[in-house]
Amino acid sequence: MTTVVRIKVKPYRTAGRGSNQKQSGREERLHAHAVKRIYDRHTGEHIGWLYEWNTGDLVPRWTAAPHSDVIYD
Repeated sequence: MTTVVRIKVKPYRTAGRGSNQKQSGREERLHAHAVKRIYDRHTGEHIGWLYEWNTGDLVPRWTAAPHSDVIYD
């Protein structure tokens, strides 16, 4: 089974120290937790984790170089 996940890959800029929100009104990324493992589709090798931030953003954390053809477990 393959899971499709939308991933935001651009860095997130914060409004500054002590601020709990960005200037645009969005929350600042403060903490995240791993929600899925990322595997290479062809080799089955574990290549990273998918993290969900307190803002709801989903961001991959790779063990090495980013991959494009992946599956999530």
